[in-house]
Amino acid sequence: MQEMEIFNSETPKRRKRIGRAPKYKLEYYMMMAKQVVDHGMSFREAARIYKMSHGSVSHWKKVYLSGRFPAMLKKEEVSPDHKLLQLETHVRNLKQEIADLYLENTMLKKMIKYSRRAKKEESSVITPENLVQFQKRVK
Repeated sequence: MQEMEIFNSETPKRRKRIGRAPKYKLEYYMMMAKQVVDHGMSFREAARIYKMSHGSVSHWKKVYLSGRFPAMLKKEEVSPDHKLLQLETHVRNLKQEIADLYLENTMLKKMIKYSRRAKKEESSVITPENLVQFQKRVK
């Protein structure tokens, strides 16, 4: 049997972008997000200055901190400064998680200690309520 080659003359269709096109260039959003992060501006303050909604400011700040801007800008390499910022954020989040786990562990140890003490008091034959009875017999 002879194999047949199939030639497909149709080129695959490009997908249309979902949503509307950004109002400003990505460099503008990156500059705005960098200003918000570096100067600690509130979302509403930045929204008033850059004439956009505070939700947009929040979104672009998240994109900036996640490091997705360079991928959006022609798939460029991540700058060392941005990579450092990203790693510092990650370390800060890990430290916070360690602190939360430490507090949780301490509270659980205290609860175990308390429950053991309460169980020990309940299992005793002599309780504070009947202590007077036992003291009378001893005399």
